[in-house]
Amino acid sequence: MKRIVVLLALSQLGSVPVRAVDYVSDVLPIMKEHCWSCHSNEEEVKGNLALDDLDEMRDFTIREFSLIRPGNPDESSFLEKMLLPPGDNDFMPRKGDPLPKAELDLIRKWIVEGAIVDAKNPSEKEKARLAGTEMGPDEDELLKFHSWTNTEGRAIEARFLRLVDEAVTLVMRDGKSYQVPLATLSADSQALARKLGEKK
Repeated sequence: MKRIVVLLALSQLGSVPVRAVDYVSDVLPIMKEHCWSCHSNEEEVKGNLALDDLDEMRDFTIREFSLIRPGNPDESSFLEKMLLPPGDNDFMPRKGDPLPKAELDLIRKWIVEGAIVDAKNPSEKEKARLAGTEMGPDEDELLKFHSWTNTEGRAIEARFLRLVDEAVTLVMRDGKSYQVPLATLSADSQALARKLGEKK
């Protein structure tokens, strides 16, 4: 009898729409209050972290092995640095006071729920995270550092971020990102950029 009651309760929960905590509605206002002077395009971007660049947040900052690890707040250095003692060299916000516990708890909840940027307009990968499904090998390809060659034969190692308007954004190992016109890349690198762009 108890099992039937539990199953009935779960089935009723499944029919009630529950809004996920998301970055735009819930976390971004906290960032604007505490972190904007060092991490926004409106003020200054330090540490290659622009909290107001939603595409970069979704495509680069929020990843399995990045600053924010969906579903894994304890391994997300984004939150970890906010939880350090204020005197620690890595404490964030560096120039401010510790965030209130309620705000830290909300950020933790956001990461636990999948670190969705905009719940009203989720990407395909975010939909998969919300549904609890794995992205598979495509995600691995997007996380890898690939060799990129320009038309003059010079090569670099970088991670693919995005392909928009015939320009590919690449992220170097030091975390800096660069927008490169597709036409300046070799045929093989152009093909790689288009292939990875289709996976996003």
